[in-house]
Amino acid sequence: MAGTDLYPDAPFDPKSERNIFITLTESEIGLSNTITMSKELLEANVFIYLPSKDVTGLIQHNEPILMDVFDYDTKITTTHIIRKDGDKDFKFHGWNMVLQGKHFRTGDTIVFWWDIFHMRLNFKQFMFSFV
Repeated sequence: MAGTDLYPDAPFDPKSERNIFITLTESEIGLSNTITMSKELLEANVFIYLPSKDVTGLIQHNEPILMDVFDYDTKITTTHIIRKDGDKDFKFHGWNMVLQGKHFRTGDTIVFWWDIFHMRLNFKQFMFSFV
């Protein structure tokens, strides 16, 4: 759900230290169902805003959590299942819903940031690959 005049969507702040930049790999475009983020990035920039029981369950017991991901440009929210992938990464399952209608290429950079009011992860394309 997009914000309203009273509760606008949190805009991208290029000066924020909490931004998460992901350069897309070949496995994260096309027909992919997942995008991967590192444990360190999520712990520093997202998990601090989530209920501690959810984070503990995800990290220690591999219990998946649901998270809304908001496309800032199209104003479309999709819900992703986040699962632990080994010891250092997490996969966001549901990425294929974001890819519909997008023309991402390997090497494009996406920026993610937490929207505190809406309790979701916002994103937009930050840089286009010219490969």
